[in-house]
Amino acid sequence: MTDSKYAFMKNNRLFINTSLGCKGNCMYCYLPTLGYSNDIKKYQTIKSSQLLEIINKNYNITKDILITIGCYSECLDEYNKKETLDIIKYFLKKGNQIQLSTKKEIIESDFKEIKDLIKYYGQLIVFTSSTSITNQENIEKNTTPIINRLNNFNILNKLNIPSVLYLKPVLKNITIKDLELYKKYIQEYNIENVVVGSMFTKDSSKEKSPFSNELFYNKTSDEDIIFNELSKVTNVYRRSTEVVKKYKRKMRWIYESIYY
Repeated sequence: MTDSKYAFMKNNRLFINTSLGCKGNCMYCYLPTLGYSNDIKKYQTIKSSQLLEIINKNYNITKDILITIGCYSECLDEYNKKETLDIIKYFLKKGNQIQLSTKKEIIESDFKEIKDLIKYYGQLIVFTSSTSITNQENIEKNTTPIINRLNNFNILNKLNIPSVLYLKPVLKNITIKDLELYKKYIQEYNIENVVVGSMFTKDSSKEKSPFSNELFYNKTSDEDIIFNELSKVTNVYRRSTEVVKKYKRKMRWIYESIYY
C-alpha cells in the first residue's frame, strides 16, 4: 500500500490534507521544496467522501490515533473548508482527538455545527498560526490579517474549544521584534497555550519533521528567548503534540477519578 499525500500514517498520527498546496505565499513555506505550490490559482482539493474511502480502505483507525489536519495545505481555505469540516465531524463522532492549524479567521457558525459532536474538552484543538505581527503583510502575503486571526481566540473560548497560538516558524530577527506585542495579545485575548516552533527545511538536523522524511527542524537562537519570555505570561510548549497530550492526560485523569 502506497501512502497518499491526502492521507498518511506516521508515528500513531494520521495526517490528513483536504487539498494539496496553498495560496498563502509565505516566504518561509516548505511546500515548494516538496513539489507543491504556495501560490496556486487552482486547488487540488479532494472530496471528503473520497478521502474517507482512501483512509478506511488503507488504515485501521482506532480511537488512540491522533488526527492532524493540514500539513500540506491551508485547511480552512474557501476551496476546501467544507471538506475539512466534514472530516472533523467524522472523526469527532469516532472519538479521535483532532488538531488543526490555520492562518484563517474562523467563522463561528462553522464551529457551532461541530461543538455538539465534541465528546470531551480537548478532543478538538485549533492552532492559530503567526510568525510576525508588524511584518505579516510582507512575510505571509496572501494570508488573513493577524488581527482577524486573533479573533479566533474569542470565538473558540466562547464555544469552549481549546485554542493555541502557534508561533511557528520563529524567523530569526523577525518574530522576536514583536515579542512585546505577542505578550500584549496573549493577555488581551486570554491565550492559555502557545507553541514556539522551528522552521522546517531540508538542512539535516537531529530531528526530522513529524510528517516528512525530507524536512528537519532547524532552530534559531531566538526561540529560547521567546520561549522564556512568553513563559512568564502563559503556558509555552516546543511542539504541538505536547499540548494535545496535555488535554488527553487531563481527560484520562477525569475519567479515572469518576470510574475508579
